[in-house]
Amino acid sequence: MSDSPPREPRSSVILYARIDHRDRSVEARVRNLSVTGACIDNPGELTKGDLLEATMGSLAALPAEVMWTSPTLAGLHFTRGAIDLAEARKPRDRGATGPKVSAGWISNIHHAYRRDG
Repeated sequence: MSDSPPREPRSSVILYARIDHRDRSVEARVRNLSVTGACIDNPGELTKGDLLEATMGSLAALPAEVMWTSPTLAGLHFTRGAIDLAEARKPRDRGATGPKVSAGWISNIHHAYRRDG
């Protein structure tokens, strides 16, 4: 039998996290999530013991340690303690906000004085 404490329950999720590691930011898919850690797609450069910051949902810059890796996956442990799973699952703004898109007549399609036909 193992002397390690029992693992927190994992939830399978489909969400993305921004991983900040070694002066580089990448988007990585989160495969499963618990209050103490996550399994993510390994962007190829993570190794056991690496320290990084993960941003998911409304939780920004969560410090984490890489506990294990495979060629395609990596296991993270959140070093600051338990996280709020509901906050981690919220939609995250990926910085894609820009000017409102409008083209030609589309922007005036519901205008009161638009001529029909």
